[in-house]
Amino acid sequence: MEVVSRTATPVVFVVLARLLTPADYGIMATASIVIAFSQMFWDAGLSKALIQAKEDPEQAAQVVFWTNTALGIAIYVALVVSAPAVASFFDSPKSAPVLRVLGLQVVIASLSSVQQALFLRDMNFKRLFWIRLASAFVPGLFSIPMAFFGQGVWALVAGSLAGQTMNLVMLWRSSSWRPRWGYDQTQARRLFRFGSWVMLEAFGAWLIQWGDNLIVGRCLGVHDLGVYRTGVMLINVIFGLVLNPFVPVVYPIFSRLQDQHEELCKTFHRVNRLVLAIAIPVGVGVFLVGPEIATALFGVKWAGLGFVLSCLGLMNGVAWLVGLNSELYRAMGRPDVNTKLMYFQLLYFLPAFYFSAQYGLKAFACTRFLVALAATPIHIWLCRRMLRVPWSYLWVEGRPMFMATGAMLAVVGCLRAGLIQFPAVSSKPLLALLVCAGAVTYAGALWILDRSFVLQSRSLLVRSGK
Repeated sequence: MEVVSRTATPVVFVVLARLLTPADYGIMATASIVIAFSQMFWDAGLSKALIQAKEDPEQAAQVVFWTNTALGIAIYVALVVSAPAVASFFDSPKSAPVLRVLGLQVVIASLSSVQQALFLRDMNFKRLFWIRLASAFVPGLFSIPMAFFGQGVWALVAGSLAGQTMNLVMLWRSSSWRPRWGYDQTQARRLFRFGSWVMLEAFGAWLIQWGDNLIVGRCLGVHDLGVYRTGVMLINVIFGLVLNPFVPVVYPIFSRLQDQHEELCKTFHRVNRLVLAIAIPVGVGVFLVGPEIATALFGVKWAGLGFVLSCLGLMNGVAWLVGLNSELYRAMGRPDVNTKLMYFQLLYFLPAFYFSAQYGLKAFACTRFLVALAATPIHIWLCRRMLRVPWSYLWVEGRPMFMATGAMLAVVGCLRAGLIQFPAVSSKPLLALLVCAGAVTYAGALWILDRSFVLQSRSLLVRSGK
């Protein structure tokens, strides 16, 4: 059942990309940028504060629910009013009605934020899995038929709203918690103190996560935005498939250990090694076969997607070297660290994005990789200060993974260079052959270099998939 849940999203995604155009995805992205921006205001960091809070969660949950609901309704009204201005900014008239309808996501999500946070706080991941499974196919049931009959971007809107609604219904049915009248102002002040840092962090995270989309849409138009956003979504799907079995549980686990420094350090190192073992070869692998993935899955109308996938794959592989660090800082009760770091990074992120966008989508994609690379030493320095680990902790933890990935890079690179000389080899068989060769080479090399780690990781992944 876990396999079914994880494969539903990518299957629906690929089918829709075959039926729709880059411009459809670009219009959808313009609305998604604004809705993602609004999330930091209706949530105000309170869901994270509820998970981290040490007190009895009942009063905290009441505060979070009523605050989020009121803010969600107010934010939706603001989205409806501002829709024409958003459409004008992106020079995309079709974006206005899409934003007004898709903005209902804000209200729906605010009504279910407490139930989801309580499940995470209690580490009830099995229940969340069943909710995710029940919601996995809902978007496709709406989107695919509508796309087939030529409804364009509205197919994406309908699927997104249907999936969010199903998630709301399942969370309410699965949770015993219900809101009551009442609002503890003392509790609210405590939550807002923590949440204010998380909200500031969320604003920085939005600029980092969506600022690139914003600049592409503004400077290069909705077509290139659709190509770029599709690349981002596919990379997120790929990394989500391999990392979602355990990454969502990291923050609650770290939060439970926030007062046990030695145990927190040990847990961080164990989980980080597993992330390195997965993210590094996946990132390098996508870098090698990005053009083949684009041609095999999406077809020729998605020109330029292959290069974007290669750059973004490598970027994510690098970013995940320190991908758990932000969860660690937040769990230790220091959300301000993430906030300060993000705003520092924005000093060079946004100018680099804007400058590179003037030279086209390829230059922009290369810049995304370079800024991720530049952020890595900063996270290493912070982790050294927070956990008192050596400078070389990434190399010590990931040496077998780096070496095994190097072997994979050599084998797949040589094989690809040889096979692309034969036009008779189509993209799908070539992609399958390269992926198999890379997986076998990496697994074999890692087995030779660190057999005990492979056995321990296999046991952990089997347990997490149950």
